[in-house]
Amino acid sequence: MTPATEQPRTRMSATDRRQLILKAARLAFAEGGYHEVSLASVAERAGVSKALLYEHFGSKRALYQAMLEMHTQDLVGRIAAAVAAAEPGEPRLLAGLNAFFDFVQDPRGGWRVIFRNAGDPDVAASLAELRDGVAAAVAALMSEEAEAHFPDAPERAQMLQMVAQQLVGAMQSLADWWELHPEVPRKRILQVAMDFVWTGQERLSRGERWTGPA
Repeated sequence: MTPATEQPRTRMSATDRRQLILKAARLAFAEGGYHEVSLASVAERAGVSKALLYEHFGSKRALYQAMLEMHTQDLVGRIAAAVAAAEPGEPRLLAGLNAFFDFVQDPRGGWRVIFRNAGDPDVAASLAELRDGVAAAVAALMSEEAEAHFPDAPERAQMLQMVAQQLVGAMQSLADWWELHPEVPRKRILQVAMDFVWTGQERLSRGERWTGPA
């Protein structure tokens, strides 16, 4: 009997290996905090040496930064796609919030990776920068509907930045609360979010403004 010919092992590309490391890091950081996760544990999960991991990411902070960017792009992409496919007004807001909560519930743990270490001083600056990026993307998505009610471009741009920061901050806090209270059904979370956001957005879209105390 002729022995079977051993097939040559396919060498993994640098890009594929980098993605393998990022996948392992995502699982590790979703389970533990920034300081609890070691590069050695990530390398072990990925099935690579620590030295090889360092070839792709020079430090734990660099690896974490790459993870944040990957998940932030995923979050912004989901929201943008959902909003683009919906009709203006209430359907668009509902679609965006549903996309956000899809991301929060994703079993791959992107939400926990991005926000669970928000209070850690070692990564706080990176997280703040990325949250600003998410808020900027949200403001850009809102700009089309705001144009008719805010013809003054500088005022409109500033208003959108402030509203987007409020929206991102409020939804982040709600998602954090939901993680601590998983017994609350998503339908209820979405209802509260729409009650909070849509009521204000609808009145803004009609040109209503708070005029100060009587």
